[in-house]
Amino acid sequence: MNIRCGVYVRVSTDDQRDTGYSIDSQLRMIKEYCEKNEYLIVDVYNDAEHSGKDLIRPEMQRLLKDIKAKKIDKLIAIKVDRLTRNNYDGFWLFNYCEEHDVKIELILEPYDISTANGEMIFGMNLVFGQRERKEIGARTKRAMEEMALEKIHPSKAPYGYIRNKDTGHLEVEPIEAQVVKEIFELCKKGHSTRGIANIMKDNNSYLKQGKWKSDRVYKILTNSIYIGTFAYGKYKRKEQDILYVNDHCEPIIDKQTWI
Repeated sequence: MNIRCGVYVRVSTDDQRDTGYSIDSQLRMIKEYCEKNEYLIVDVYNDAEHSGKDLIRPEMQRLLKDIKAKKIDKLIAIKVDRLTRNNYDGFWLFNYCEEHDVKIELILEPYDISTANGEMIFGMNLVFGQRERKEIGARTKRAMEEMALEKIHPSKAPYGYIRNKDTGHLEVEPIEAQVVKEIFELCKKGHSTRGIANIMKDNNSYLKQGKWKSDRVYKILTNSIYIGTFAYGKYKRKEQDILYVNDHCEPIIDKQTWI
């Protein structure tokens, strides 16, 4: 009877750039390996474009359920960092598989995890994977900050602007910019964010997608981009770590209106 295998593949944009292990190349290597060893692939769990920082990924969660349901005998991946780049999560997954009689097999790291030496190497590779994840994050952070300082917008253009495809600079979108001005004028007149959102809905104010809600209005009113100052990391960093870039783009409102 063939050994039933669950194949796990994962790649983030940074992983593929740095390691070259695309989803297709991982699948090709694993399928060749399974054919050689006469393993039966019962399912493929593909978490493309997901980070390995934790196990909260759609296909990883499905895999964990299938392991518990005894659907597979082996979990196959090319390397431990495809499963996780977190030391704690790696040993948790290892113990979870052992609990449900599932063996982990890593085709580019051919050691027996069930032995003391194999478990030690497994742990070392987890540590290196976690370190690499943090280094990738630091490199990405530096690159994004450099873009912001060079007035190249590193993310999706905020409402009221478009991102020039060639230069990456923000340019005013006339129709949306007029709506932004109206929102600030209504705020100056004492309207609440909910009230402004209702007015926007009643006026059928231009919006590419979604609906006018109070939180959308609040984000517009608190975004310094509309006076030309880009606050990089505003929603993800502590106040002292936010990078403010003045003259990042053409302002839509003046500073007196902003205040």
